[in-house]
Amino acid sequence: MSNTELIDGHVSSLQCKKAVNALLGHALQIQKKKEENELLPGKEQHVWLVVAVKKMQPEKKLKPHKIPIKHPLVDPRTTPVCLITKDPQREYKDLLESHGIKFISRVVGITKLKGKFKPYEARRLLLQENGLFLADERVVPLLPGLLGKRFFEAKKQPIPVCLTRKDLKGELERAISSTYMHLNQGTCTSIKVGTLSQKPTQILDNIKTALPAIIKRIKGEWDNIQSLHIKTSSSVSLPIWTCDLGAEAGGRWDGLVAGEKSEAEASGSSDESEMEVDEVLPEAATKGKKRAAEPAQGEEEQPKKRSKG
Repeated sequence: MSNTELIDGHVSSLQCKKAVNALLGHALQIQKKKEENELLPGKEQHVWLVVAVKKMQPEKKLKPHKIPIKHPLVDPRTTPVCLITKDPQREYKDLLESHGIKFISRVVGITKLKGKFKPYEARRLLLQENGLFLADERVVPLLPGLLGKRFFEAKKQPIPVCLTRKDLKGELERAISSTYMHLNQGTCTSIKVGTLSQKPTQILDNIKTALPAIIKRIKGEWDNIQSLHIKTSSSVSLPIWTCDLGAEAGGRWDGLVAGEKSEAEASGSSDESEMEVDEVLPEAATKGKKRAAEPAQGEEEQPKKRSKG
């Protein structure tokens, strides 16, 4: 292991190379068989880096983390890019023209999302026609309700950009040439690091560039990482790194020793032992019917009427 190049001081570059070659070889064989039977080509599959952590994230963030990669996943010359802006829409179209930005295929304002693209079929077509969505960071909180869950299920949620910067062209180019990490409240997060059309060396370069930035965005960094895998959208996961399965520092069970109670359980048991509960015994139930109330003083009992024989 000492003679092997390590990515970020932990992951073997040789192991990554073997996993990438095996994954691409298997995926391309399956794709070739499908092309023989299918008339229309399917969607291009991505290569995902799957990060499993030991402890879950405490909160879910809507804004994704920008992760740099060496070889971009989206080419604006072949893949349409849509920009979602504030109103008025025409103002931002003119702004793009003034900066000489020609790689944005479509500009959509909030009013159009509420009107023209309100029907489900219109939003579905918008999703299919564009490969990447960028959005003004000021309107990002409004988009989940306007776009619907299909955008998030397809992993095409809009990427926040700042449209007020002087170097607007550079801001949009950096957004397109990066990949993104959407942290959730689970223990597993997937990040795009390549496509099947890229060469194995390009995917390996992307992993080397992206992995240090990904680890820095995770709470606890390497101490909280359980395993790293790569996969395609329809394949099994191939491991490239896993932590030691022991109780030593940095291991899977570090800080979790069998037989020890957690702090919450310990405090709960101590509180119960200190508390003294006075039990109140229930009163014995009286037998028979309840006696009639005795007549008040000064009142005479009225004679009972005899029943007619």
